[in-house]
Amino acid sequence: MPANAQQTDVVARMAATEKAARAQERHFSYLADERSTRTGNHIWKEKVVETDDGVLRRLLAVDGRPLDAGQSVAEEHRIEDIVAHPDAFRKLNLGHTDDEVKATQLLEIMPRAFLISPAGEENGCVRFSVRPNPAFQPSTYEERIIHVLEGTVSVKEPEERLCELKATITQPVEFGFGLLGKVNSGGRLELERAKVDPQNWKSVHISVHVDGRILLLKSITRDQETTRTDIHIVPQHLSLAQAAKLSLP
Repeated sequence: MPANAQQTDVVARMAATEKAARAQERHFSYLADERSTRTGNHIWKEKVVETDDGVLRRLLAVDGRPLDAGQSVAEEHRIEDIVAHPDAFRKLNLGHTDDEVKATQLLEIMPRAFLISPAGEENGCVRFSVRPNPAFQPSTYEERIIHVLEGTVSVKEPEERLCELKATITQPVEFGFGLLGKVNSGGRLELERAKVDPQNWKSVHISVHVDGRILLLKSITRDQETTRTDIHIVPQHLSLAQAAKLSLP
């Protein structure tokens, strides 16, 4: 097998392992420190519990300051409202695709969309550089954006799990000659994963900075920095009431 084919095969096996892991739909709880558009560019510390109905988040602190008594009461009322109206919560989360699912989709097409070459080792993981494969023909808007990414991907062997993904949008992408939308160059994506227990891995750091617009009006700009700690697997099929209890500090 040619060297390039061997490297592509390593990434393909890792992508298949990550896809299989996602299919098991395991849920986790963790502490998250996030600065993003959602948080108004403040740093929110939240206790997060994943459920079949969506991700339940309890705000604990803002910019390093714990919630005061009044804020804590308001947050408890917000959580109680979620538990009392599960259908509304499910509807709010309907169609939401988390960053790990998006990363899995990216990894799936990586062996076809990129030229992959060795780039050393780091922290016990084998690292590869990735750049667009000129022979690849994107068939969707998402694939067109993915195809202008360039960066590195790190794989933990023999587990065949993703350690880290770093990529930069190397050139702008226009849709309909710019009339339908555009994604600007310079955007970047970073995803770092770690082993939670012998069978499970979880993203511990997510960094997304993308600037663009689709269909003239809808902004797809994303600025997000998230770090996760104290990660634990939780029982499957938790009710929102059970998740609310688990989210208590």
